[in-house]
Amino acid sequence: MVALPLAILVIVPSWLCGKSLMNISGMVRIEYSKAGTTAEQAISSIRTVYAFVGGEKDSGSRKLGLRQGLLKGLAIGSNQASIFATWILMFYYGSRLVMYHGAQGGTIFGAGALNAGLSSMKDIADACIASKRIMEVTQRIPKIDSDDTEGIILEHVSGEIEFKQVKFSYPSRPESVVLKNFSLTISAGKTIALVGASGSGKSTVLLLLQRFYNPLEGEIFLDMIATNKLQLKWLRSQMALVSQEPSLFSTTIKENILFGKEDATMEEIVEASKACDAHNFITQLPQGYDTQVGERGIQLSRGQKQRIAIARAIMRKPRILLLDEATSALDSESERVVQEAIDKVAVSRTTIIIAHRLSTIKYSNTIAVVENGQVKEIGSHNELIQEENGLYKSLVCLQQMEKEIIPSSPSKMDLDISTSNVVNVEKAPDSPTLELRSHSFKDSINTSRPLFWRFLDLNKPKWKQVTLGCLSSILSGALMPLNSVAMGLMISVYFSTNRHEIKERVRNQALWLFGLSVCSILFNVCQHYSFADVGENLTKRIRGRMLSKILTFEVGWFDKDENSSSVICSRITKDANMVSSLMGDKISFLVQAFSTITISWTIGLVVAWRLAIVLIVVQPFIIASIYAKHFLLKNMSKGANKAQDESTELAAEAVSNIQTVTAFSSQGRILKMLEKAQENQRKENICESWLAGIALGVFLSVKSAEWCLTYWYSGKLVFEGYISPRAAFQTIIILMVAKRAIIDVGSLTTTIFKGCDAFSLVFSILDRDTRIEPENLEDYKPETIIGHIELDNIHFVYPTRPNVLIFKDFSMDIEGGKSTALVGKSGSGKSTIIALIERFYDPLKGVVKIDGRDIRSYHLRSLRKFIAVVNQKPTLFAGTIGDNITYGLDNVTESEIIESAKASNVHDFIMRQEHGYKTWCGDKGLQLSGGQKQRIAIARAILRNPAILLLDEATSALDSHSEKMVQTTLEVVMKGRTSVVVAHRLCTIQNCDQIVVMDEGVIIEKGTHYSLMAKGTHYSLMAKGPVGAYHSLISLQSV
Repeated sequence: MVALPLAILVIVPSWLCGKSLMNISGMVRIEYSKAGTTAEQAISSIRTVYAFVGGEKDSGSRKLGLRQGLLKGLAIGSNQASIFATWILMFYYGSRLVMYHGAQGGTIFGAGALNAGLSSMKDIADACIASKRIMEVTQRIPKIDSDDTEGIILEHVSGEIEFKQVKFSYPSRPESVVLKNFSLTISAGKTIALVGASGSGKSTVLLLLQRFYNPLEGEIFLDMIATNKLQLKWLRSQMALVSQEPSLFSTTIKENILFGKEDATMEEIVEASKACDAHNFITQLPQGYDTQVGERGIQLSRGQKQRIAIARAIMRKPRILLLDEATSALDSESERVVQEAIDKVAVSRTTIIIAHRLSTIKYSNTIAVVENGQVKEIGSHNELIQEENGLYKSLVCLQQMEKEIIPSSPSKMDLDISTSNVVNVEKAPDSPTLELRSHSFKDSINTSRPLFWRFLDLNKPKWKQVTLGCLSSILSGALMPLNSVAMGLMISVYFSTNRHEIKERVRNQALWLFGLSVCSILFNVCQHYSFADVGENLTKRIRGRMLSKILTFEVGWFDKDENSSSVICSRITKDANMVSSLMGDKISFLVQAFSTITISWTIGLVVAWRLAIVLIVVQPFIIASIYAKHFLLKNMSKGANKAQDESTELAAEAVSNIQTVTAFSSQGRILKMLEKAQENQRKENICESWLAGIALGVFLSVKSAEWCLTYWYSGKLVFEGYISPRAAFQTIIILMVAKRAIIDVGSLTTTIFKGCDAFSLVFSILDRDTRIEPENLEDYKPETIIGHIELDNIHFVYPTRPNVLIFKDFSMDIEGGKSTALVGKSGSGKSTIIALIERFYDPLKGVVKIDGRDIRSYHLRSLRKFIAVVNQKPTLFAGTIGDNITYGLDNVTESEIIESAKASNVHDFIMRQEHGYKTWCGDKGLQLSGGQKQRIAIARAILRNPAILLLDEATSALDSHSEKMVQTTLEVVMKGRTSVVVAHRLCTIQNCDQIVVMDEGVIIEKGTHYSLMAKGTHYSLMAKGPVGAYHSLISLQSV
């Protein structure tokens, strides 16, 4: 009855410290999450990071980690001190019962130790925080719940849509009203086009219609029923979306198309692919429809990804078709074919089209011009074009240049001539020659010293803290054996009949335990604070080194499925945390445990060497059973770790493509894919559990046999007079402490093995030799370059598709200070040329030269400072607009930032934001429209003032007004510097010094705009010779 209330002395300090540990653990997780987000953005946008010579920005949580170590030391130390204090009170009260109440000594001794699990207090705190976050996510009821089965389901959908006085602003930017009093009626089965400047609210209309958001004011109706009264999953099933930036998942082409209709047959998939001009290029791939597209579809060109996304939408056969710049990434021929397919699909369906290229929406039933979140003009093309000073007419006038570049020709010109029919080009073989096949893409890993010595090397900067922590751990380990000596003496005291002896020994042992209590607090605080300091610094160093090393790897390494951004970030976070835990918690505990074992064995041998030797000899059997169990578990865990990486990658993709997943109501499909990925993991866990159970049974059997031997042999020695009962008690209790320490060490073997595996994975990254070294100090660092580029006899395949030859004996000369445009069908190799110039890849054979020097001889990061690139899909980072414009540059003035922003026609938009250039862009620029992101990316390139400017569909996401202004700026910027332009809109490249027409990795025409157009004019007038391929592309765009 007395012992139970005293437990409060143990529970209360542990509870208070444990609660504080949980709070700090949560704060540490938040800090690690921020660092992980930064790493994920850098790795997922590795081409932009490399192109602009960016790097990592590490966010630390060192102070929180030190506080965590301090609190853990206080928790364990105060708990141990409380236990010692409890023993003092129990010893005193027990002695009173023996002396004055006639109690028997054997009935007094009975309190247990409550500190058995304190070595795992941090893990318990982490688990509590993790479970709390999981519960917050799983129990959260979203305002727009796609799983809500409530709501109306219409038997027949005609497709009439009405926006009525809608007001809306994004939750992350409530001060910026996107739509204000927006009203629009869309007739059933008709096609309406939304046009206007970037950021005017066009894409927002589609988001509201799909109920990704709810309007602040007003209502949206479908067939005269408010959309918020309709069942959400059913509502979205009536729609199909094709966006400007298509989202593909890291699976096969077939599986991506099946997101449109899960139970579709192969015939239906092929039919949808043919309808959007995707079937031909798919069948040319080695695995056809089973080809893996890579993370975010990285293995495919933009046009190929767009066509697969359109096929996915066609598969759905929706009542409402939503097209947000659906053909912007396609070349002219593919655009014509796909546009025809879309026109057929749109028949009798309500179709909403967002387009900057007005030629694609000319024949829409209705055209609505959106400006500043309101419909300013509405009508057909013929009606709007008649309005003098009308907004639509001004947009059309801006695009008149496209018509002006087409020379007059007879009306019967064949407009259906395709590029592939213009010149009979020998197709490159499907696979490289034997010489090229021998090229290996296997990683090169350095062998180094044993892991243990490398582990010590990593901790050299903190050797003082390591020494102090180890010394404190040794002293902490001595506390329990010394406490056991006191406990053994007290047990014998209870059987004494001399009251004076009882009082004297109780007083002495109480003072002894009080001293141990004080030492416990001091030693534990010093131990855990020192190792927390070491662990936090080790985590920071490992993460920094891993990310720095990863950011030196060639782009081909990131193309592999096993090196996706989600998997890499999982490894950086998980492995670094595992190493930190090993160093901060487990190593300190191991040192403490070995100290406890050594001191216990020593004391035991001194007190009763015969009994101690037998008990020590038996203990290796316990150790062997423990390590055998964990050895089996270690081998079983490898497959589970791989399955976990696959699940992590799939979950990360689902979150990053949440709009696509939601739009196609594919949550169930994603969960099935996740369940399939975890199936192997589940099987591994079952096998692991069986083995663990068997090993645990063997261990417990050995443990029970050891207890039997202990009691039998100690009784035999006492009976024969070799040792006293007090010595027997002391030896057994002391060696029980040693055995408990051995068992605790055994319980950590899984964590220790995982920590060693984590170290191996860390060093496998740190030791890997990159194939393209960006920081070779012996390489040439240019102070200035002219920009003369030569590609000489290039053979090239992508590392992930070694059997598909992109270039064979490809040669091209780009004159320094001149502009060269690359045009042709999607997949013809245009973007690959830009990747080779940036040296994202090295050719298998041949050489890329800049200013007559092999590009491989340049110091790569120094060279890239003279190069700027603007891609069709701009990459922004989670920072401010100003940070994104100055990315990769230092010491940039505010006036320079503003000047580049004005040149890219984005300054006015920025200044309309409440925080101006400090406006937050969101993850990957999520808070901005496609056109706004594109202009910021162009500003970033202009600010760099590069010698070589690479523009890969740089203006495709812009509206006509912005495109004209930005194009004018780019033409000024391009003067006097080498410019390589990839474009499908041929009107944007007519002033280039050289235009190169490509098809299937071969140059089929080159010259100026007018020289290439002359071939078409000659054909139309003289009806002799082949028509020019460039002229054919122009003709296709005139349609």
